[in-house]
Amino acid sequence: RVAALLGAAPGIASHARRCRTPGSIRWVAAPHAQTTGDPAVPEDLLLRVRERGAHLDRPWSLTYLRNRGKVTRAQKEAWRTLWPHYGIDVQTHAGGGGPPPRLDFREVFADRPEAPLALEIGFGLGHSLMEMAAAHPDKNFVGVEVHKPGIGAALQKIQARRDELGDGWVDNVRVVRMDALWLVRDFVPLESLSDVCVYFPDPWSDAQAHRRIVNPFLLALIEPCMAKTGGRLHLSTDDDSYAEHMFRVMSEAELSSKWEKADEALLGRSGSTKYEERGRALGSEIRNFCYRYVGSP
Repeated sequence: RVAALLGAAPGIASHARRCRTPGSIRWVAAPHAQTTGDPAVPEDLLLRVRERGAHLDRPWSLTYLRNRGKVTRAQKEAWRTLWPHYGIDVQTHAGGGGPPPRLDFREVFADRPEAPLALEIGFGLGHSLMEMAAAHPDKNFVGVEVHKPGIGAALQKIQARRDELGDGWVDNVRVVRMDALWLVRDFVPLESLSDVCVYFPDPWSDAQAHRRIVNPFLLALIEPCMAKTGGRLHLSTDDDSYAEHMFRVMSEAELSSKWEKADEALLGRSGSTKYEERGRALGSEIRNFCYRYVGSP
């Protein structure tokens, strides 16, 4: 079994060496690299540890499908013209062999640095992200996604909303392109999130349950990042098996006394996006969950 994730940021990955000791595998920095004092995440919370392939400093299996369509011409234009305004470029390497810094969202949202921060993991085409941002102008929203067509579509929606509202526009949305687990582990500041949203993640089969992003490892990653005042985790799925999986994971989390059930599962979402309406038309039942982080017992 893997003993622990040391939380080493990817900037030191090129200086890392793999050390095998009886009963454990871990990554440690080379002598000239500096590690951080960030909380370590128990790697045994991973259902299956990946020991082959690239980027073994991030030993989880991918929780998303690699290919999600082609980028349209309009989406390419959105990337070219809108990413500089609404995209967050994450510095994943630092000079001198040290870890790169965590993001400073107070700087990202310089006009509203004190607003609570919500993170949506895997925002698809950006429907929910924009609904939440419109419903909660008092919050800042960051969406993380890996697929370029979805990010292009989200950038288009952000600009369309800005054009529609004119002077009434609230600049409270940004997007990031990278693996969400990597982002949370190494780059989201500690105690910074009021809300984390995971809506309709790739369901995977029970045989591939280790790829489901809602799992104890995700909870271990987000817990240090949740606001002290009681950040919330919002979950939605239309897959029966995944709904049972979510309930089981969160029930175990409740037993740890770190999480409790809460309200506002939708966080301003209408619950009637095209995806959700299509699912209902096909007879799928949509399950929404919300839990509040209450801290270590």
